Amino acid sequence: MTPQPITAIHLTPQAAHVITHEIRTADPTRETGGILLGHHIHDTVIVRHAGTPGPDAVQTPTYFLRDLAHTQTLADQAYAQDHSVWIGEWHTHPTSHPVPSARDAATYHQLLNDPELAFHSFIAVILSLRAPHWDMTAWTCHNNAITQVAVHGLPNQPGHQ
Repeated sequence: MTPQPITAIHLTPQAAHVITHEIRTADPTRETGGILLGHHIHDTVIVRHAGTPGPDAVQTPTYFLRDLAHTQTLADQAYAQDHSVWIGEWHTHPTSHPVPSARDAATYHQLLNDPELAFHSFIAVILSLRAPHWDMTAWTCHNNAITQVAVHGLPNQPGHQ
């Protein structure tokens, strides 16, 4: 049976809190982000957990690479707690619009096409600072196409302090 394409992403309050706290406290001139963990339920993704970049993350104005050891620890904890699995990532674009860059798209396609990861789809939530608030979009990569999808559970204007 082929899974249905994703039409909506729902963030739990716990996941939304991690993202909003990170963007409120991070350096707004550098990308930040983290892993998304949860479940596919029919045509919807439930994001139960969101990660932070971790202490050894690489963060520049146009590039973000999460701390892999930090991410693995979070993934192990989330799986032990409620069987959440890696379904995607979130990150900021401090110098551009909240749409996948060419580098983002290449990364999503690489992950999606890795047989060891066995992704059906890959979820991306991207935030972009448009003072005084953040704009947010969500995307799904499926069958090598990137499509914008509805996202629920994150305030439209989480702000930045």
